[in-house]
Amino acid sequence: MKIVYLFKEALRGFSSAKLSTIASIITIMLSLVLMAVYFLFTINSNKLVKNLRDKVEIEAFLNDGIKTEELNALKDKIRAIGGVKSINYISKEEAAKIFEAEFGKGMLEIYDYNPLPASLKINLYDEYKTLERINKIKMQLSAIPQVSDVQFPAKNLELIETKASGFLLINLVIMIIITISSIFLVSNTIRLIINSRSRIIETFKLLGGTKSFIMIPFLIEGFIQGLLGSLASLAALFLFFSYFTSKFESSDFKIELLGTDLIVYIVIIGILLGIAGSYFSVKKYLKFQI
Repeated sequence: MKIVYLFKEALRGFSSAKLSTIASIITIMLSLVLMAVYFLFTINSNKLVKNLRDKVEIEAFLNDGIKTEELNALKDKIRAIGGVKSINYISKEEAAKIFEAEFGKGMLEIYDYNPLPASLKINLYDEYKTLERINKIKMQLSAIPQVSDVQFPAKNLELIETKASGFLLINLVIMIIITISSIFLVSNTIRLIINSRSRIIETFKLLGGTKSFIMIPFLIEGFIQGLLGSLASLAALFLFFSYFTSKFESSDFKIELLGTDLIVYIVIIGILLGIAGSYFSVKKYLKFQI
């Protein structure tokens, strides 16, 4: 009977402070939308950095006239170098086709022969895709007689190493600030509801109500507000991302959006925001009132 009464009291709170309750739900919704968007921004930033790093590979250009036996021996020698994951041979003919696809036929028609060398595209394990390690591998490759030149996107890799770590750290700091700010905003909004019902709290106090008995209805209200706020935020996010994805369908980079895990997290965080906001607001009020 006591539990039923507490739930009825919590639901009655919605009707007695409609505007404050709606404001609390909207605050939770906006906080969750902001947190979710920034979280997805961080996740996709990490994914983009990894995607750029995955494309980093070494290209070793070969001398003309290399024989099949020499080529096989060369591949075995390169595979023995630490960090080499795979090797892909690009013949002179394939190099010409790739060049024509990127720059057109006109550039090669001025030659009576194919000036492009055959090459080996060498992919490394992720832990070896650093400037220091790739430069060491480049020195080893350059020392091989059949290799005429060695190239890799040093500027791209340097940009990833110098900018990405700092960028991701800033993202993490901003995410923490957003989370703390969200808790503060929700707590202050819920405090308005509690202040509007100060007479009820005084009545409970005069009747000998314990702190837990007074607090539980507000925690239930916080739970319901958090649940409604999280559902509203999910609806807003689905509408936003439906429009967003329609603009980037042709992009090679697949943006990670709302998944099942994130939906569950949003609902849980919304409920926790509502409960935490109610708890800290009531606790602070009870310290002065009881």
